[in-house]
Amino acid sequence: MATGLGIPDEYALNIYTDGSSYPNNQRAAGIGVRFVWMNESGDEETEDHAPVGWQKATVDEMEIEACTVALKEARRLFKDMSRFRRVLIFSDSMYVTGNFVKAMNVWPNRAWRGANGVPVENIELWKRLKKEVKACPIRVNVEWVRGHKSNIHNRAADRLAKESASMPFNRPLSISETTRKWTDRRTKRGCVPIAGQEIKIRIISREYKKHAKVYEYRYEVIDPADKSYRDVDFVRYSQGLSRNKCFLVRLNSDQNNPCIAELIEELDPKDYKY
Repeated sequence: MATGLGIPDEYALNIYTDGSSYPNNQRAAGIGVRFVWMNESGDEETEDHAPVGWQKATVDEMEIEACTVALKEARRLFKDMSRFRRVLIFSDSMYVTGNFVKAMNVWPNRAWRGANGVPVENIELWKRLKKEVKACPIRVNVEWVRGHKSNIHNRAADRLAKESASMPFNRPLSISETTRKWTDRRTKRGCVPIAGQEIKIRIISREYKKHAKVYEYRYEVIDPADKSYRDVDFVRYSQGLSRNKCFLVRLNSDQNNPCIAELIEELDPKDYKY
């Protein structure tokens, strides 16, 4: 069982990965990778990798991408990987470590849908990681490590990820059309209750999810009478809505899959700007 300490396996190629994303810098993002292995004398050796970063990406996207890039780089660095019993990736992302096995063995058999039937997030990135795992000539395991604490290799990966994000020369990892929000509150997925209610919202951003064939919208609640006033959350809808537009909509009743059930009317933003 994983202890979170991130202790290297002397018989494995140990890889410590980290992803970073900075909302205050247009969400510039990067990844850091540290390889750790034992040489023939039993001494620990390391190799660091901090590629150029991305102009925009989420932390979850970067955490997955860090694993993918790490496996690619491992095959470049070590032409004969049979010297190791396995590859052991240490990640401080519970999102990655908690979903890795499902992404490799479960979701592909469900058309990349979760237990609730809803398409999972970051499908393309998970597919790329699965491809790299398959291409690796030895077994790949992923283990959680406590983030940025006592483990020197995890701290090194964190430093490398920040270094990578400081060079955001790659195009955004995913394309999301965004406008500036009115509220000063941060986005928090699931903060708005989903109970079949009518709600007044303003569209901040949209991203088309091609596997689900729906748009995902980030929105803010603009009705002062609503308990969620000024909160920012996500909702899905089959039709394309423009950014910076305000609408009265009716939501569905599924907190795990929030969707617009009915578009009632468009509202005048001037009546709600705060």
